[in-house]
Amino acid sequence: MRAAAVVLPLLVAVLAACSGGGAPQLEVGDAQSAEPVSGASQIVLEITNHGDGDDALVAVDTDTAIAVEIHLTEIDDGQATMRELEAADLPAGETTRFRPGGLHLMLIGPDESIELGGTFDVTLEFDRSDPVTVPVEVVDLLDLTDPAEDEETVDPDG
Repeated sequence: MRAAAVVLPLLVAVLAACSGGGAPQLEVGDAQSAEPVSGASQIVLEITNHGDGDDALVAVDTDTAIAVEIHLTEIDDGQATMRELEAADLPAGETTRFRPGGLHLMLIGPDESIELGGTFDVTLEFDRSDPVTVPVEVVDLLDLTDPAEDEETVDPDG
């Protein structure tokens, strides 16, 4: 009985540490999307987790497209490939950037209401935090890229 009284609190502490046991505190930066080309576009934004607990972006929803998928572009031997992710990790104390050429949100089958200069809403759904709805500004494709941000991007696979 005495051993259980010692082991149980240790087990709880270890599990809490492994799961990013603190509370996430998410801040979503300004979101932008390029005018759709060939039935798709990307949404660029950043999410900063100011908390002491990990979280994950698990889904994105909008009324202005068939779907929004979480994607990662990888380059192997000069060949770029895109793969869909089930979630994007949002580690405690870090900023995760979604942008072209890396981790990004792919807008699939956007409708005709998404046009240059306009806005539309997306709802971000998280593993641990409440959903957040943000406006997305539609901009020229070249306005989405900022090479300086590439160096600080968090690897979604840890």
